[in-house]
Amino acid sequence: MKIKKLVFNKQGNTSLAVSHGTEWILLKQLAEEIKDNNLLAVCNDLISFLQYRETHKDEIDQIIALAKKTSFARPDMEEVMIFKPILYRDFMLGEQHVINSGRGMIKNCIPSMYPILKVYEAITRHTFPPLKPQKAYYENPVYYKGNHLSFVGSGSEIQYPDYATVWDYELELGFIITKQIRNADEKTALDAIGAFCVFNDFSARNVQIPEMKQTGFGPCKAKDFASSISNVVVTADELLPHLNSLKTRVIINNETVATGQLNEFLFTLGQSVAFASKGETVYPGEFMGTGTIPNCCGLENGHLLKSGDTIRLEIDRIGFVENNVKREF
Repeated sequence: MKIKKLVFNKQGNTSLAVSHGTEWILLKQLAEEIKDNNLLAVCNDLISFLQYRETHKDEIDQIIALAKKTSFARPDMEEVMIFKPILYRDFMLGEQHVINSGRGMIKNCIPSMYPILKVYEAITRHTFPPLKPQKAYYENPVYYKGNHLSFVGSGSEIQYPDYATVWDYELELGFIITKQIRNADEKTALDAIGAFCVFNDFSARNVQIPEMKQTGFGPCKAKDFASSISNVVVTADELLPHLNSLKTRVIINNETVATGQLNEFLFTLGQSVAFASKGETVYPGEFMGTGTIPNCCGLENGHLLKSGDTIRLEIDRIGFVENNVKREF
């Protein structure tokens, strides 16, 4: 099931809407028409609706199938960000992304070292040693915690801060937690994922190396200024059977500059969420990202951003997140 949130009147009131063929059904209108108080109570909150759907899926499907045109969304209704995370964790599940982006980081941020890298790899035909992840990377699905308060939806303008000189993006699969878990096994952790979206982790690469390599801490000013998610999410039951076959696309100013596929994760999503729950409670409303799909950031594919660009990231069966970018003044 695809879900989004719409502003449906001049007063700015919102409701979740679910896809039905080529139409979108407004849950608030539907619940009022059939006098379903339980559905009405969850029609404006994504996490509550996903939790309710867990035990009422067949009933909801039947109600939607019989919906009248009076519950259909109008084309002029405005989409808004579908939910606000209570916490954000970003994994780094793509090993090839780590290596490729490291190579791009040296080229763009430490240019004096790049000729050494090129000569070494040309002669040895092996990866430049500093680019290889450390042993700990292969032992657990590592992640950092970012700024969940800087999330925006598709269509919002992104302002890069004045200290940013290397503007990048990262196409990721985002997943939304709807169950409380702690010390979960892989299956229980996977079952805690309620929905997926397209996620863009914007990055100021020029400050990332000083932050991470020289201090030993995770990124902060390199990442925390903005992240965006698609206005449409897809429920886990619909997406998980097709996960590894899903293709991705990076489109800048209407030109496809890179493609990828969700089949290169070092750890499964279940293993990743289980690790996040190790020794701590993971709560409904948390947001997690897979890390960049290989070849789907500017450091890897060579297509970085500049002021005035429009960046659109797509994942099959979900949709897209699209944002205009400019420099903050």
